Amino acid sequence: MQTIKFKGGTNDGVIRTYEKQATDINGLNIDVKYKKIIVYTIKIKNRIYHVNKDVFFDALEKFEDLNLHDINYS
Repeated sequence: MQTIKFKGGTNDGVIRTYEKQATDINGLNIDVKYKKIIVYTIKIKNRIYHVNKDVFFDALEKFEDLNLHDINYS
């Protein structure tokens, strides 16, 4: 079973270290704000985590065989 370890924050603003199963992830999102700030988020079981670019693309590489419900590049 593949896992992803990352430091990330949820909407409470506290940065924590997480270790989640790859199969629990059901959404990836890249959002550009103010035409220059890029925000990477991962959705795990209806909870959204803000992560850095390296963690986001590492998660994306691990999901070649998984069926994600939501990949959003805006």
